[in-house]
Amino acid sequence: MRSIRPDFNFKILLLGAAAVGKTSLVQRFVHNRFEQSYLMTIGMEPSEKFVTLKDNTVVALSIWDLAGQDRFRFIRHTFFKGAKAALMVFDLTRNSTLTDLEKWNSELVKNCGKNTLTILVGNKNDLEDKIAVSDDECKSLQNKINSLDFIKTSALTGEHVQEAFVQLATLLVKNKK
Repeated sequence: MRSIRPDFNFKILLLGAAAVGKTSLVQRFVHNRFEQSYLMTIGMEPSEKFVTLKDNTVVALSIWDLAGQDRFRFIRHTFFKGAKAALMVFDLTRNSTLTDLEKWNSELVKNCGKNTLTILVGNKNDLEDKIAVSDDECKSLQNKINSLDFIKTSALTGEHVQEAFVQLATLLVKNKK
């Protein structure tokens, strides 16, 4: 069996407050599964997945899921090194997690530079009756932190999860060329 040789390798981060669904998004994307129980990430959890883009470019994504709890803030900076992009994840049912992303973005810029690519991801879109964040609020933050796009996802149903990661990979390749 022939091993796949990627055309590009990129390290990406998943950033956001605790319990917004970062780990669930990674599990859905990498393994196509969803765990109902909440498991707190300690420090950082790495994963890897190969993505084939529309033009048949193969991209290896090294996905680093960073713990969202403040108590891990003192070690987080060590995980930023070498990251080229980030999915900035918030919980659509908790407005405070959207505003928290301003702090996460500052940390990203401080550790990776202002040209690091980001996509704003509103997770838990399946909880339609509990949505607490308006599209206008999301677009406002997207503009404020210079995020390239805003995508609503559901790790539970899989809605737009693949698209978020693939779009980030596509933007990284386009930026590299």
